[in-house]
Amino acid sequence: MSDMVLDMADLRRLCTLLLDAMEQRHGPRIDLDVDYYWDISPQAAFDMSSDPAQYVGCGQVSDDLAELRNALDRSQNDELILWHGLTHLSGLIRALATIDLANPC
Repeated sequence: MSDMVLDMADLRRLCTLLLDAMEQRHGPRIDLDVDYYWDISPQAAFDMSSDPAQYVGCGQVSDDLAELRNALDRSQNDELILWHGLTHLSGLIRALATIDLANPC
């Protein structure tokens, strides 16, 4: 097995560790005082053979937050579009990183 294999249990533990630390440092409810950000599609981000400038777009934390809430409100029977949810989740995670950088404790 190569070193480039992601163990989902490890990722889950790391997410819990980081989110718990964020909550401890910044509280259980965080004011997301950032909104628009530069975004690049997942496919383009990992294609090192092309110029990324042509794939840069704009993301919006308020849209990511709305998608998070919509995903949590969906019933178990609704089809989950995994790549779409992960993309919005990554926007929220980057917003948390930006907030922590601006307000370190």
